[in-house]
Amino acid sequence: MSQQLEPISLESMQEFQKCYRQNWPKYCPEFYCLDNFIGFLKKDPQIKNLKAYTLSDQRAKDEALFVIVDRYQLFVGCLNNSLGLVEAALTLLDWTTGLKCSSIPARHIAALESVVEEKELQLLYKDLTNLHYMPAEEARQLCVEAPPGFYLDTLRESDAELVNEEWPNHHEGSLYFVQRQIKLCPSVGLYAADSMQLVAWCIRLQGGYLGALQVRSSHQRRGFGSLVTKEIARRIGCLGQDVMALVNPQNTPSRVMFDKLGFKVIDQCHWLRTRPLNGEFTWPEGE
Repeated sequence: MSQQLEPISLESMQEFQKCYRQNWPKYCPEFYCLDNFIGFLKKDPQIKNLKAYTLSDQRAKDEALFVIVDRYQLFVGCLNNSLGLVEAALTLLDWTTGLKCSSIPARHIAALESVVEEKELQLLYKDLTNLHYMPAEEARQLCVEAPPGFYLDTLRESDAELVNEEWPNHHEGSLYFVQRQIKLCPSVGLYAADSMQLVAWCIRLQGGYLGALQVRSSHQRRGFGSLVTKEIARRIGCLGQDVMALVNPQNTPSRVMFDKLGFKVIDQCHWLRTRPLNGEFTWPEGE
């Protein structure tokens, strides 16, 4: 019988997640990716355009294989790469609208590249990032204090438009993404006390990583990026969760910042964006 993709239930995702506790922190990217999507589905069982799959092969379930397609983003996890399960699952996916292969652990990149080559998919970009990691017990001990005239707080959904506009990676559909992340994941903003103006921020991405770290141009070079990073790391640590961030090795300022904060590089993750096969795909408004 040929292999097929089959949906993963919320209960199965929770069972899969337990498998990734072994050899910690080797599989922390898979663990926290599943943790976020499990949380999303618990809060909003009808969340739009989110699909999670495994293979019908029992070996895939034994190896906790998952493929998650969140709108246009692809996430992958598997304990054992020697069985060809990741490549088999990716081969069965629909690639026609193009996919942003997000934070793919280095151990899975050969399988992904094989599928890209086999299907003759064109890449819009391909990037390598270092995985910076801090255990929860270290993160919750970070000492954070806002400077005079400013205060730290959780981002509000009303902040989403500004965060999206200032984000260098903003694109069609990214406002919905930012709104959803603020609503469902930890976030931190630094606000001016007199005007309540948001001047710096960081949110947790759906893959479990810190992201969208930004300081408004009017307030740069004052250490505010490091400040909000420390605070969101502290808050995540206080939840009993380890903290992860992905940084391009050529991004010296960010790399140095995470080093100074005490993060350690423990792995690498890849990002690939494939071109749509039938012309540009347009997302419905609000999705």
